[in-house]
Amino acid sequence: MLIQNATIHDGKRHVFQGDILIEDHIIKAIGTNLSSDGECFDATGMHVFPGFIDPMSNWGILGPGREIRGNAEDNDEHSDVCTPEMNIIYAFNGRGIRIQQLGAFGITAVGVAPSSNNLFGGMMGVFDVDGINPFHMCIKEKAGLKACVTNSVTKFWGAKNLMPSTHMGIFQLLNEKLREAQEYDESKGYDSKKAAIREMLDHHMPLFAVAKTPMEVHSLLQVTKPYDLDLVIASGYGLQDCEEELLQRRPGIIAAVSIDGFNNDAQSGDYELLYRLYSQGLHVSLASNVDGTMCSREEVLWNGLDMYKACHDEEAVISMMSYENAHLLGVDDVTGSIEEGKRADLTIYNAHPILTYQAQLQLTLSNGNNGERQSRQP
Repeated sequence: MLIQNATIHDGKRHVFQGDILIEDHIIKAIGTNLSSDGECFDATGMHVFPGFIDPMSNWGILGPGREIRGNAEDNDEHSDVCTPEMNIIYAFNGRGIRIQQLGAFGITAVGVAPSSNNLFGGMMGVFDVDGINPFHMCIKEKAGLKACVTNSVTKFWGAKNLMPSTHMGIFQLLNEKLREAQEYDESKGYDSKKAAIREMLDHHMPLFAVAKTPMEVHSLLQVTKPYDLDLVIASGYGLQDCEEELLQRRPGIIAAVSIDGFNNDAQSGDYELLYRLYSQGLHVSLASNVDGTMCSREEVLWNGLDMYKACHDEEAVISMMSYENAHLLGVDDVTGSIEEGKRADLTIYNAHPILTYQAQLQLTLSNGNNGERQSRQP
Protein backbone atom coordinates (compact mmCIF):
# COMPACT_ATOMS: atom_id res chain seq x y z
CA MET A 1 0.00 0.00 0.00
CA LEU A 2 1.16 3.52 -0.82
CA ILE A 3 -0.08 6.59 1.05
CA GLN A 4 0.61 9.64 -1.11
CA ASN A 5 0.82 13.41 -0.67
CA ALA A 6 0.20 13.41 3.08
CA THR A 7 1.11 15.78 5.87
CA ILE A 8 3.05 13.36 8.05
CA HIS A 9 3.35 13.79 11.83
CA ASP A 10 5.99 11.25 12.85
CA GLY A 11 5.21 11.13 16.61
CA LYS A 12 8.56 12.69 17.49
CA ARG A 13 7.39 16.27 16.88
CA HIS A 14 8.45 16.40 13.21
CA VAL A 15 5.95 17.38 10.51
CA PHE A 16 6.62 17.11 6.78
CA GLN A 17 4.99 16.38 3.42
CA GLY A 18 5.54 13.02 1.79
CA ASP A 19 4.55 9.48 0.92
CA ILE A 20 4.60 6.29 2.99
CA LEU A 21 5.17 2.90 1.36
CA ILE A 22 3.96 -0.16 3.27
CA GLU A 23 5.07 -3.72 2.50
CA ASP A 24 4.43 -6.86 4.55
CA HIS A 25 2.87 -4.84 7.43
CA ILE A 26 6.02 -2.69 7.73
CA ILE A 27 6.79 0.90 6.78
CA LYS A 28 9.16 0.19 3.91
CA ALA A 29 9.98 3.73 2.82
CA ILE A 30 9.15 7.36 3.59
CA GLY A 31 9.87 10.00 0.97
CA THR A 32 8.47 11.89 -2.01
CA ASN A 33 7.35 10.64 -5.41
CA LEU A 34 7.33 7.03 -4.22
CA SER A 35 5.66 4.43 -6.44
CA SER A 36 3.98 1.07 -5.89
CA ASP A 37 2.12 -1.59 -7.84
CA GLY A 38 -0.25 -2.05 -4.90
CA GLU A 39 -3.18 -0.06 -3.52
CA CYS A 40 -2.70 3.71 -3.43
CA PHE A 41 -4.39 6.04 -0.95
CA ASP A 42 -4.38 9.69 -1.98
CA ALA A 43 -3.96 11.63 1.28
CA THR A 44 -3.80 15.07 -0.30
CA GLY A 45 -4.93 17.59 2.34
CA MET A 46 -4.94 14.87 5.02
CA HIS A 47 -2.82 14.28 8.11
CA VAL A 48 -1.11 10.97 8.94
CA PHE A 49 -0.18 10.17 12.54
CA PRO A 50 1.28 7.15 14.31
CA GLY A 51 -1.50 4.94 15.63
CA PHE A 52 -2.52 6.10 19.08
CA ILE A 53 -1.69 3.82 22.01
CA ASP A 54 -3.78 3.46 25.17
CA PRO A 55 -1.01 2.44 27.58
CA MET A 56 -2.67 1.05 30.71
CA SER A 57 -6.16 -0.23 30.02
CA ASN A 58 -8.52 -3.18 30.28
CA TRP A 59 -9.47 -3.32 26.59
CA GLY A 60 -10.16 -6.90 25.54
CA ILE A 61 -11.04 -7.87 29.12
CA LEU A 62 -13.92 -5.74 30.40
CA GLY A 63 -16.78 -4.51 28.29
CA PRO A 64 -20.30 -5.16 27.04
CA GLY A 65 -21.37 -7.90 24.66
CA ARG A 66 -21.27 -11.65 24.42
CA GLU A 67 -17.51 -11.88 24.02
CA ILE A 68 -16.68 -9.79 27.10
CA ARG A 69 -19.06 -9.49 30.02
CA GLY A 70 -19.01 -6.11 31.70
CA ASN A 71 -18.37 -7.73 35.08
CA ALA A 72 -15.99 -10.46 33.89
CA GLU A 73 -13.02 -9.09 35.92
CA ASP A 74 -10.63 -11.63 34.43
CA ASN A 75 -7.85 -9.14 35.20
CA ASP A 76 -8.67 -9.06 38.93
CA GLU A 77 -7.23 -12.02 40.86
CA HIS A 78 -8.86 -12.14 44.32
CA SER A 79 -6.84 -14.95 45.86
CA ASP A 80 -3.99 -12.82 47.25
CA VAL A 81 -3.05 -9.16 47.63
CA CYS A 82 0.29 -9.95 45.98
CA THR A 83 -0.02 -11.73 42.62
CA PRO A 84 2.93 -10.47 40.54
CA GLU A 85 3.26 -13.84 38.80
CA MET A 86 -0.09 -13.40 37.00
CA ASN A 87 0.19 -12.76 33.25
CA ILE A 88 -2.46 -10.58 31.57
CA ILE A 89 -2.21 -12.48 28.28
CA TYR A 90 -4.36 -15.24 29.77
CA ALA A 91 -7.21 -12.78 30.38
CA PHE A 92 -7.12 -11.09 26.96
CA ASN A 93 -9.90 -11.79 24.42
CA GLY A 94 -8.99 -11.00 20.81
CA ARG A 95 -12.51 -11.34 19.48
CA GLY A 96 -13.71 -9.04 22.23
CA ILE A 97 -11.35 -6.19 21.44
CA ARG A 98 -12.33 -6.36 17.78
CA ILE A 99 -15.94 -5.78 18.83
CA GLN A 100 -14.80 -2.72 20.79
CA GLN A 101 -13.54 -1.16 17.49
CA LEU A 102 -10.78 1.01 18.91
CA GLY A 103 -9.57 1.80 15.41
CA ALA A 104 -12.61 4.05 14.99
CA PHE A 105 -10.75 6.57 17.17
CA GLY A 106 -7.26 5.96 15.82
CA ILE A 107 -6.07 3.50 18.49
CA THR A 108 -3.87 0.75 17.03
CA ALA A 109 -2.28 -0.78 20.13
CA VAL A 110 -3.09 -1.05 23.82
CA GLY A 111 -1.22 -1.73 27.01
CA VAL A 112 -3.43 -4.06 29.05
CA ALA A 113 -3.04 -4.33 32.82
CA PRO A 114 -4.40 -6.17 35.84
CA SER A 115 -6.82 -4.30 38.08
CA SER A 116 -5.89 -1.93 40.91
CA ASN A 117 -7.22 -4.03 43.81
CA ASN A 118 -3.91 -5.76 44.57
CA LEU A 119 -0.60 -4.34 45.71
CA PHE A 120 1.03 -6.31 42.90
CA GLY A 121 -1.59 -7.29 40.33
CA GLY A 122 0.52 -9.04 37.72
CA MET A 123 2.36 -8.51 34.46
CA MET A 124 1.08 -6.21 31.71
CA GLY A 125 1.14 -6.84 27.97
CA VAL A 126 0.93 -4.81 24.75
CA PHE A 127 -1.54 -5.94 22.10
CA ASP A 128 -2.63 -5.18 18.57
CA VAL A 129 -6.31 -4.16 18.36
CA ASP A 130 -6.98 -6.22 15.22
CA GLY A 131 -6.98 -10.01 15.39
CA ILE A 132 -8.45 -13.00 17.18
CA ASN A 133 -5.66 -15.02 18.80
CA PRO A 134 -4.19 -13.06 21.75
CA PHE A 135 -0.83 -14.78 21.35
CA HIS A 136 -0.64 -13.62 17.74
CA MET A 137 -1.86 -10.14 18.68
CA CYS A 138 0.68 -9.71 21.48
CA ILE A 139 3.31 -7.13 20.56
CA LYS A 140 5.12 -7.55 23.87
CA GLU A 141 4.51 -9.91 26.76
CA LYS A 142 5.68 -8.88 30.25
CA ALA A 143 5.78 -5.21 29.30
CA GLY A 144 5.61 -4.14 32.95
CA LEU A 145 4.68 -5.18 36.47
CA LYS A 146 1.44 -3.54 37.67
CA ALA A 147 1.26 -2.26 41.25
CA CYS A 148 -1.16 0.00 43.13
CA VAL A 149 -0.69 1.97 46.37
CA THR A 150 -4.07 3.72 46.49
CA ASN A 151 -7.16 3.20 48.61
CA SER A 152 -8.45 0.78 45.97
CA VAL A 153 -6.23 -1.77 47.72
CA THR A 154 -7.19 -0.83 51.28
CA LYS A 155 -10.92 -0.80 50.52
CA PHE A 156 -10.90 -4.21 48.85
CA TRP A 157 -8.73 -6.08 51.36
CA GLY A 158 -9.85 -4.09 54.40
CA ALA A 159 -13.42 -5.18 53.68
CA LYS A 160 -12.19 -8.75 54.13
CA ASN A 161 -10.41 -7.82 57.40
CA LEU A 162 -7.12 -8.60 55.74
CA MET A 163 -3.89 -6.62 55.39
CA PRO A 164 -3.40 -4.04 54.02
CA SER A 165 -6.36 -2.06 55.30
CA THR A 166 -4.34 1.18 55.67
CA HIS A 167 -1.65 3.06 53.76
CA MET A 168 0.75 2.05 56.52
CA GLY A 169 0.03 -1.54 55.59
CA ILE A 170 0.44 -0.89 51.85
CA PHE A 171 3.90 0.60 52.12
CA GLN A 172 5.08 -1.85 54.78
CA LEU A 173 4.05 -4.70 52.48
CA LEU A 174 5.58 -3.04 49.42
CA ASN A 175 8.89 -2.58 51.24
CA GLU A 176 8.81 -6.17 52.47
CA LYS A 177 8.07 -7.66 49.03
CA LEU A 178 10.79 -5.62 47.35
CA ARG A 179 13.34 -6.62 49.99
CA GLU A 180 12.40 -10.30 49.76
CA ALA A 181 12.71 -10.23 45.97
CA GLN A 182 16.07 -8.47 46.16
CA GLU A 183 17.36 -11.24 48.44
CA TYR A 184 15.73 -14.05 46.44
CA ASP A 185 18.02 -16.92 45.44
CA GLU A 186 16.34 -19.34 43.04
CA SER A 187 18.92 -22.04 43.76
CA LYS A 188 17.45 -22.34 47.27
CA GLY A 189 13.95 -23.01 45.96
CA TYR A 190 11.71 -21.45 43.33
CA ASP A 191 9.12 -18.86 44.38
CA SER A 192 6.98 -17.54 41.50
CA LYS A 193 6.03 -14.31 43.32
CA LYS A 194 9.58 -13.38 44.28
CA ALA A 195 10.85 -14.38 40.84
CA ALA A 196 8.36 -12.05 39.10
CA ILE A 197 9.28 -9.06 41.28
CA ARG A 198 12.98 -9.90 40.86
CA GLU A 199 12.54 -9.73 37.06
CA MET A 200 11.35 -6.16 37.53
CA LEU A 201 14.20 -5.31 39.91
CA ASP A 202 16.67 -6.70 37.38
CA HIS A 203 15.34 -4.21 34.78
CA HIS A 204 13.63 -6.79 32.59
CA MET A 205 10.45 -4.73 32.89
CA PRO A 206 9.43 -1.47 34.60
CA LEU A 207 7.16 -1.10 37.61
CA PHE A 208 3.88 0.62 36.69
CA ALA A 209 2.50 1.88 40.00
CA VAL A 210 -0.82 3.68 40.43
CA ALA A 211 -0.54 6.56 42.94
CA LYS A 212 -3.03 9.42 43.19
CA THR A 213 -2.19 11.66 46.15
CA PRO A 214 0.98 13.54 47.11
CA MET A 215 1.35 11.25 50.14
CA GLU A 216 1.17 8.16 47.94
CA VAL A 217 3.63 9.60 45.41
CA HIS A 218 6.12 10.70 48.09
CA SER A 219 5.91 7.31 49.84
CA LEU A 220 6.21 5.39 46.56
CA LEU A 221 9.32 7.32 45.57
CA GLN A 222 10.85 6.83 49.03
CA VAL A 223 10.20 3.08 49.31
CA THR A 224 11.43 2.31 45.78
CA LYS A 225 14.48 4.59 45.94
CA PRO A 226 16.98 1.98 47.23
CA TYR A 227 16.20 -0.44 44.41
CA ASP A 228 17.12 1.63 41.35
CA LEU A 229 14.15 0.20 39.49
CA ASP A 230 12.53 1.55 36.32
CA LEU A 231 9.46 3.33 37.67
CA VAL A 232 6.36 4.60 35.89
CA ILE A 233 3.83 6.49 38.03
CA ALA A 234 0.30 6.08 36.75
CA SER A 235 -2.52 8.57 37.33
CA GLY A 236 -1.34 12.14 36.79
CA TYR A 237 -3.22 13.22 39.93
CA GLY A 238 -1.74 14.66 43.09
CA LEU A 239 1.67 15.50 41.63
CA GLN A 240 1.66 19.22 42.43
CA ASP A 241 3.65 18.91 45.66
CA CYS A 242 6.09 16.40 44.18
CA GLU A 243 7.62 18.31 41.24
CA GLU A 244 11.12 18.69 42.71
CA GLU A 245 11.33 15.04 43.70
CA LEU A 246 9.96 13.90 40.34
CA LEU A 247 12.63 15.90 38.53
CA GLN A 248 15.27 14.23 40.68
CA ARG A 249 14.01 10.64 40.29
CA ARG A 250 12.70 11.12 36.72
CA PRO A 251 10.08 8.36 36.56
CA GLY A 252 7.83 7.95 33.59
CA ILE A 253 4.28 9.27 34.05
CA ILE A 254 1.07 7.91 32.56
CA ALA A 255 -1.60 10.56 32.95
CA ALA A 256 -5.35 10.01 32.92
CA VAL A 257 -6.60 13.33 34.22
CA SER A 258 -9.50 14.34 31.99
CA ILE A 259 -12.31 15.84 34.02
CA ASP A 260 -14.71 13.07 34.95
CA GLY A 261 -17.76 13.76 37.10
CA PHE A 262 -17.55 10.24 38.50
CA ASN A 263 -13.84 10.51 39.40
CA ASN A 264 -13.04 12.80 42.33
CA ASP A 265 -9.30 12.23 41.83
CA ALA A 266 -9.45 13.83 38.38
CA GLN A 267 -10.25 17.21 39.91
CA SER A 268 -6.64 17.44 41.13
CA GLY A 269 -5.15 16.78 37.70
CA ASP A 270 -2.74 19.45 36.45
CA TYR A 271 -1.95 19.45 32.71
CA GLU A 272 0.34 22.46 33.00
CA LEU A 273 2.51 20.59 35.51
CA LEU A 274 2.56 17.50 33.32
CA TYR A 275 3.67 19.55 30.32
CA ARG A 276 6.31 21.28 32.43
CA LEU A 277 7.69 17.87 33.46
CA TYR A 278 7.60 16.72 29.83
CA SER A 279 9.44 19.86 28.73
CA GLN A 280 12.21 19.02 31.20
CA GLY A 281 12.75 15.58 29.72
CA LEU A 282 10.40 13.29 31.66
CA HIS A 283 8.46 10.77 29.62
CA VAL A 284 4.79 11.75 29.98
CA SER A 285 2.04 9.86 28.22
CA LEU A 286 -1.74 10.15 27.97
CA ALA A 287 -4.17 7.32 28.74
CA SER A 288 -7.91 6.70 28.96
CA ASN A 289 -7.64 5.54 32.57
CA VAL A 290 -5.21 3.67 34.81
CA ASP A 291 -7.55 1.92 37.24
CA GLY A 292 -8.57 -1.08 35.19
CA THR A 293 -12.17 0.18 35.10
CA MET A 294 -14.54 0.70 32.19
CA CYS A 295 -13.63 3.52 29.81
CA SER A 296 -14.64 4.79 26.37
CA ARG A 297 -12.75 4.77 23.08
CA GLU A 298 -12.73 8.57 22.91
CA GLU A 299 -10.89 9.17 26.19
CA VAL A 300 -7.31 9.12 24.88
CA LEU A 301 -8.26 11.74 22.31
CA TRP A 302 -10.23 13.76 24.87
CA ASN A 303 -7.22 13.66 27.17
CA GLY A 304 -5.08 14.98 24.34
CA LEU A 305 -7.51 17.82 23.66
CA ASP A 306 -7.43 18.87 27.32
CA MET A 307 -3.63 18.73 27.33
CA TYR A 308 -3.55 20.97 24.26
CA LYS A 309 -5.70 23.57 26.00
CA ALA A 310 -2.98 23.79 28.68
CA CYS A 311 0.16 23.67 26.53
CA HIS A 312 -0.80 24.76 22.96
CA ASP A 313 1.81 22.32 21.62
CA GLU A 314 -0.09 19.96 19.34
CA GLU A 315 2.93 17.86 18.28
CA ALA A 316 3.90 17.27 21.91
CA VAL A 317 0.35 16.04 22.51
CA ILE A 318 0.55 13.64 19.54
CA SER A 319 3.83 12.33 20.94
CA MET A 320 2.17 11.77 24.34
CA MET A 321 -0.53 9.74 22.58
CA SER A 322 1.87 7.63 20.53
CA TYR A 323 5.66 7.61 20.91
CA GLU A 324 5.78 8.37 24.64
CA ASN A 325 3.37 5.51 25.33
CA ALA A 326 5.40 3.14 23.17
CA HIS A 327 8.58 4.17 24.98
CA LEU A 328 7.19 3.55 28.47
CA LEU A 329 5.86 0.15 27.38
CA GLY A 330 9.17 -0.81 25.80
CA VAL A 331 7.82 -1.17 22.25
CA ASP A 332 9.18 2.05 20.71
CA ASP A 333 11.52 -0.06 18.58
CA VAL A 334 8.55 -1.46 16.65
CA THR A 335 5.71 1.10 16.93
CA GLY A 336 4.76 4.53 18.27
CA SER A 337 6.29 6.64 15.50
CA ILE A 338 6.35 6.80 11.71
CA GLU A 339 9.78 5.51 10.78
CA GLU A 340 11.10 3.08 8.22
CA GLY A 341 11.23 -0.48 9.53
CA LYS A 342 8.46 -0.05 12.10
CA ARG A 343 4.99 -1.60 12.09
CA ALA A 344 2.51 0.17 9.85
CA ASP A 345 0.42 1.48 12.75
CA LEU A 346 -1.09 4.63 11.28
CA THR A 347 -4.18 6.79 11.56
CA ILE A 348 -5.29 9.30 8.92
CA TYR A 349 -7.54 12.31 9.57
CA ASN A 350 -8.82 14.98 7.19
CA ALA A 351 -7.63 17.62 9.70
CA HIS A 352 -5.51 17.73 12.83
CA PRO A 353 -7.70 16.13 15.56
CA ILE A 354 -5.97 18.08 18.33
CA LEU A 355 -6.60 21.43 16.63
CA THR A 356 -10.20 21.02 15.52
CA TYR A 357 -13.27 19.09 16.56
CA GLN A 358 -14.21 18.91 12.87
CA ALA A 359 -11.43 16.40 12.14
CA GLN A 360 -12.82 13.12 10.83
CA LEU A 361 -10.93 9.87 10.78
CA GLN A 362 -10.45 8.50 7.26
CA LEU A 363 -8.40 5.34 7.79
CA THR A 364 -6.74 3.37 10.57
CA LEU A 365 -4.04 0.82 9.81
CA SER A 366 -3.12 -1.59 12.57
CA ASN A 367 0.01 -3.51 11.59
CA GLY A 368 -0.77 -2.61 7.99
CA ASN A 369 -4.29 -4.04 8.14
CA ASN A 370 -7.15 -1.77 7.15
CA GLY A 371 -9.99 -3.77 8.66
CA GLU A 372 -10.79 -0.66 10.75
CA ARG A 373 -11.48 1.60 7.75
CA GLN A 374 -14.09 3.78 9.39
CA SER A 375 -15.08 7.44 9.48
CA ARG A 376 -15.83 9.10 12.79
CA GLN A 377 -18.38 11.88 12.52
CA PRO A 378 -17.64 15.04 14.59
